[in-house]
Amino acid sequence: MIKAIIFDWFGVCTQENWKDCLARELHKKLGVDEETIKIEFRKLLQPFARGDLSPEEFLEKFITSLDKTQNPKDFYYLFKTIPALNQELLDYILELKKKYPIYLLSNSISPVYPNYEKQIDFHKYFDKLFLSHELRLSKTQDEIWNKVLPEIEFKPDELAFVDNNKKYFVPAKKFGVNPVLFLNNEQVKRDLAELGVSVE
Repeated sequence: MIKAIIFDWFGVCTQENWKDCLARELHKKLGVDEETIKIEFRKLLQPFARGDLSPEEFLEKFITSLDKTQNPKDFYYLFKTIPALNQELLDYILELKKKYPIYLLSNSISPVYPNYEKQIDFHKYFDKLFLSHELRLSKTQDEIWNKVLPEIEFKPDELAFVDNNKKYFVPAKKFGVNPVLFLNNEQVKRDLAELGVSVE
C-alpha cells in the first residue's frame, strides 16, 4: 500500500524540462541547433545539480561548448529562463496532501531554485524538500536514497516516486521504491490510482 508520494520538479511540476527552455532561447540567441544544445546541457547537468560546478563554471563550460566567441557572463539571465509551473498537477498534489505526505526530490539548480521560490510556496505543496544542490548528490546516484529514506517515516515499498526520466528509477528501484513514470497529468493520476492512491 502506498502511504506517501515523492514528486520530481522539472518536467513534472513544471510544464517542461529546463533544458527545453534553454534550447529554445540559445537557438534564438546563437543559432545553434536545439538538439546540440540539449546534448551539451546533459553533459553538465549531473555535476551542476549536485553542486560540483558553480553557476559561473557551468556557464563557462556550457556557453563555450556552443560558441567560443561568446562571453559566458552575458548569459547569467538563463537562470531566470525557466519552465512554467504545471498548475494542474500542483492542484492535484494539494488534494493528495490531504491524505498523504508529499515530498519533492529534485535535481535542483542552486541559482534557479530561488526564482521558483518567488512564484510558489514549496511548503504549501510538499512536506519535505530533497534538493540535489543541498544534498550534494544527483538523482543518478544510489547515495541520494541513503539521504532521503531516513528522513521519511515509511518503508521504501510504501513510497511512489513520480519522475519523467526513467534513468532516475534505476537507483530508486534498488531500494524498493515504486516508480511512476510521468508522461502527462491524466496518465500519472491513472497510474497512481492503479497503485491504490486516491484523493477521495
